[in-house]
Amino acid sequence: MATSHILALFCATTGKNCEELGVDEEQIVLLVYLLYDVTNNKVVALQQHFVKPQPNEISETLLTEDCKTETGLEEEVIKNSQPLEHVLDEMDRFLSAKGVHPDHGGKSFTICADGQAHLRQCLHPECSKKNINLPKYMYKFYDLRKEFRKFYRTEATGIKSMLEHLGLKPDQSVEYGVHQCQEMASILHRMVTSGHSFGTAEMIKEHLEPGIW
Repeated sequence: MATSHILALFCATTGKNCEELGVDEEQIVLLVYLLYDVTNNKVVALQQHFVKPQPNEISETLLTEDCKTETGLEEEVIKNSQPLEHVLDEMDRFLSAKGVHPDHGGKSFTICADGQAHLRQCLHPECSKKNINLPKYMYKFYDLRKEFRKFYRTEATGIKSMLEHLGLKPDQSVEYGVHQCQEMASILHRMVTSGHSFGTAEMIKEHLEPGIW
């Protein structure tokens, strides 16, 4: 059955981001998600959450210079934010409020991310380390790059290349993570308008060896 809603999800870590996201196994400090109504082909709502990582015994600062340069995030904002478990609970409540939570009789929804790293290299490994139980909906997702390749039969190396192929302008939002989710929404809108159907989602196995998701 085709999904009625898609949750575009984006995260950033204290270390490497962009194409190197997850390679250094650093903690998540930003989680942004956008709910997209596939049936009516429109954005429902966007949420941005700063995430407080566990203290680092080696360094007094939470954010690396790489992170600050790439994301524009500020140390003080991250220090005063909520830990990952609280942010994920907030997301769960958001899904319930929007009528798409599977455990509360909601409409069907599936997470969508730009590539594999956000879920397989960041969210799942970190939650495993911190003994955070993830809901079932976190174990399936659409890789937007794969869906794009399948439909347009062209290479997709990231959000920028997909926008360029479609002739779409980059989003002008200032906040890192927000503009990526808005851009994913623009790509989703064009794909749905052009007739793409989001079918079977990719699965993430619950129990694998450390480092393999």
